[in-house]
Parts: sequence; C-alpha cells; structure tokens
Amino acid sequence: MKPLKKSRRLSSLVLSLICFTIFSSLTAFITVKKRPTNIYSCEYCENKEAKNLNDSLDVLLNQVKQSFGKDALNLTIGVVKDGHVFLKKNYGYSNPERKTAFSDHSQIYLASTSKSLTGTLAAVLDHKGIIKLDRTLADYLPELNFDDKNIHPNQITIASLITHTHGIKNNDAVVWTAFIGHKGNEQLIEVLKKYSTALPDTNFYYSNLGSVIYALIVERQTGKPWQQVMANEVFKPLGMQSTTAYVSKVNRHYISYVIDGSEGKQTSIFDKADNSMSAAGGHLSTVDDLLKYLQFFLSDGDSAPGLLNKSEIIFACSPIVAQSSRYQSYERYGYGLGWEQSIFNGEKLVSRLGGYSGISSHLSFIKNRNIGIVVLSNKKGMEALSHLVANYVYNSILNKENKDSVLKANLASLKRNFDADVEETKEVDAAKRVKIPMNEKYAGIYQGGEKSGYMEINKKGKVSWGNLKGQLYMISDSTGLINFRTMLRSFSVKKEDGEVAGVYSNERYFRR
Repeated sequence: MKPLKKSRRLSSLVLSLICFTIFSSLTAFITVKKRPTNIYSCEYCENKEAKNLNDSLDVLLNQVKQSFGKDALNLTIGVVKDGHVFLKKNYGYSNPERKTAFSDHSQIYLASTSKSLTGTLAAVLDHKGIIKLDRTLADYLPELNFDDKNIHPNQITIASLITHTHGIKNNDAVVWTAFIGHKGNEQLIEVLKKYSTALPDTNFYYSNLGSVIYALIVERQTGKPWQQVMANEVFKPLGMQSTTAYVSKVNRHYISYVIDGSEGKQTSIFDKADNSMSAAGGHLSTVDDLLKYLQFFLSDGDSAPGLLNKSEIIFACSPIVAQSSRYQSYERYGYGLGWEQSIFNGEKLVSRLGGYSGISSHLSFIKNRNIGIVVLSNKKGMEALSHLVANYVYNSILNKENKDSVLKANLASLKRNFDADVEETKEVDAAKRVKIPMNEKYAGIYQGGEKSGYMEINKKGKVSWGNLKGQLYMISDSTGLINFRTMLRSFSVKKEDGEVAGVYSNERYFRR
C-alpha cells in the first residue's frame, strides 16, 4: 500500500499547484495584458471592453486546458448586456469522437435548467387562465389520490408544485422520468399513487417531482403533450427555434454529448430519449436561444410583447418561497417560478443551474446591471467550470476588486470536481483489474416491478436498464459495480439455496 499512498500524495501535490498555476498566469495577464498565442474565435467583440474580456477568458481557459488536460476544455459561452449580445465563444468539442466542435448549432441537454422553462410555462398558462397558480392538484388532476393519506391534493397548489413546497416525496417517479424512461401517463399516475410519501412539512424541498406532476396537469387540461404546449406557448413566441423537449426531433450531429473517460479513453455518451426528458430536466437548447430567453426577462417582456406583463415577470423571478443554502459562490435565499434567487459577490443574482453527469448548464442574470450569462459544458469532472466562467465574466464586467479571490475559490471547487472524477475512474479501473469472468449464473432478466422496471444482463456483463446501457464488473463472487458511464451504480447478488435469486443496485431490488 505504500506506493499507492505515495502516488496519492504526489497527485494531491500536483493538483494543489493547479490553482496557483492558473491564478498566477491570469494575474500576469491582468498586469501586462499580453494576448495568448492560441486564440479562439470571438463574436460580437465590437468594443474594447468585449475584446479585453475575450482575451482574458482565453488566458484563463488556456491555462485550465493546460492544467487539467487537453480534453478538459469543452464549453460554449454567451453574454447579453444592455439589450445586446456582448460576447459569444465556443471551446472544444460537443462530440470528440466525431470531432464535432461546439458551435452556435450545438444543442446541449439543460438538465435542471429546464425547471426555469417549465416555470415560465406555468406563468404563461396562469396568465391565459388555462392553469391557475392558486388552484389545486385536486382541481386539475382529481384521479390522483395518494395511498398515503397524509398527502392532501386539495391543499397542494400549482404554485407549490413549481416552487418545491408541495410536501411530497417520490424517488421512483424521478427514476422513471429522468433515467430509465417512463411508459406513459397512466403508469406515472400509478407510481405516484402507490409510492409517494408525505414530507414532514411543506418547506422548500428541491426535487424533480413538482414539475413532473405539473406536466401531467398540462396534458390533462390542454389535451396535448406538455412538450408541444411548451413549444407553442414559450419557445415560438420567444423565437427559440432550436429548443425542444424531443430528442427524436434533433439532428444527432448537433447534440452535445457527455464526455466520459471512466473506461480509459474519451467517449461520447447521450443516454436520453423522449421518455426520459421530463419537465424537470428535459430540454435541449443552444446558447443563441438561451440568450433570447434571458433577454425576455431582462427587458421585462419587451422582446416578446404580450407573452407576460412586467408584474408577472417580476413575480416569476421573485423569491416566492424562502430557502437558505450555499452552492459554489451563491448564497441562495429564495425560489420563484423555476428561478432561484441568491447573492453573488454583493449582487442579486437570478439563476437556474443544471447538471447531469458531466453536463453543466449555467443560466443567470443580474437585473439591475442588465447582464445575463449562459455557459454550457459537457465534460465529466469539469462540472464546476461553467459556474467559474460565469462568475469570472460577471466580476470582470463589473470590475469587482475581489475577483481574483473569487476565482481562486472557484478553482478550488473545480479541483474537487476533477478529483472526484479521477477517483471514480480509479474505481472502475480497479474493478476491471479484478477480472472475475462473467458467466450464465449472472445473466438474465431481473424484474424491479412498478418501482424500478427491469434490468437485463447478458453473458458478457452488458447491462440494460431502460434507456441506460452499461457494463457490469464483478469484484467478488457476489458484489460488483455497473458503469453506465453517466453514472456508477453498486451491484450485489442475493442467493437462495446457492442460486442467484435477484440482485440489488443502489438499494433497488430486482428479482430474477
């Protein structure tokens, strides 16, 4: 074990120098304003301020690339300021296997940033009187009667669904809608009825569940798929022509894939399908479209007259309910219709962030400064990069005196992301080295019932669980791990009379 400990100490020392290297390089740039040799294209750099920001970003991100590896830098950036696009930049690949570079056409999965889009739909349908925010779940979905009688549909408002204050917990509905792919609304309603439990109170409790239930209500009230309603009521009026909740309608060439290195090489994965694109985390969009979306809120609706009035927009972005938490550099204090309110470096920031195993989306604006930022990235282990870049852009434009110390803290957060991904890759590599052969005793179809669906394992250890496809590595006769590449899951075998009766994966049981 001594060589391993020495290796870890050396790795820790090297990684601890990364922050110093980047910080020192950036400080040198700020001092002498020397342009780097490797220049990326910059659009809308029409004034000195934008050009200076472009140059300093190039220095920062070139150093990130040098410090974390040549494959580390994959992101796309957009900034809107004073009603105009201020800066757009693309770095790296949306799909490195096909050498598809990030561009204005790249459509990236937004993960939980989708909750803002759903919140805006809720505001629009309330405005039109189709689904009122102050009406209840019982009013719009009377067939949803929960087995847990501590859940009272007649006391759960539509607004509470959007603001995470509905008081319901159901991880099984989230698994079906976000990962393995649900089988339709009837199945979802049954899962909600049988497996939902009441939370102790109706305080803010973040989850996907409220948006999932709201989408059921939208379909019930309009008679149309929620995805179509979203397109008609939000995307078309805002001119967001490249934003969709349908994977099936996107040219795969333009999809930004998750970049994963857990199997020892850079691979591109996209395991989403139409039935795992929920209203809580189920949209693909581009920087251009999201800049239009930000401008709608920054302009108090002037960019799309009639969609919502000024007071409705202010309400959607306001802290309708309270929360208290810290994430990255953001002190969160409230939540509105899909928008989160926080304090960032003395400024009131409205944001909706998203993440899905490498995918990281940052969407935010500072209203009184008339600035909005979109940063989207797709590399596992670099999830904190999108927020680091957004913070750096805000601090640079606003000439914050402490921007160097904020950058240093954000680099430390990025390093923690990077370290965690390194450890995950080591875990997969260690499991591969055990080399316990797969055979028929593990192969078969395992039923997880209404809660979990079914999992299939073939003789070579290939695993299918709904939309997720992975590889099983046994690390003992009865334990192992499944690398779905967008996630790792534990694996253990239940035996009866010496035969495999079923398997567990992250505490979910599947009967053979």
